[in-house]
Amino acid sequence: MTEYLTEADPRWAAHSGEERHTEAREWGPDDLERAAVFLAELAPQARLVLEYLLRNPGRAIHCTELVDKVLGGPSEGDPARRVAGVLSGMSKSHGNSGRRYPFYWWEAPGGSAGATYAVRPSVAAVFLAAQLRE
Repeated sequence: MTEYLTEADPRWAAHSGEERHTEAREWGPDDLERAAVFLAELAPQARLVLEYLLRNPGRAIHCTELVDKVLGGPSEGDPARRVAGVLSGMSKSHGNSGRRYPFYWWEAPGGSAGATYAVRPSVAAVFLAAQLRE
């Protein structure tokens, strides 16, 4: 079953991210130029993952789907670690942006394998508008 989070869903506040996900303010409508720069500075695989999340605003996407649909399919090792490693390719963009990471993530409950990722609908709108300006 596909799970979608609305803009006001309380689960956004219950994410697993730490300081890089909370230390700065959320992306907003005045951040189109900042979002375009963020995208331009991304490592190639990080951009592919973010673009997939942006095309599915509010949808909770498990790391195995990201590996299968964006990163070329399964390989040796843990899919959650693989996605986390790819998303570390956002560190330069994040550091320069003055904003929080544009995605949220949640560890799997009960210590089961994996993590789930999503982009808030309002943040997806900012990044998609920035892409249209490119």
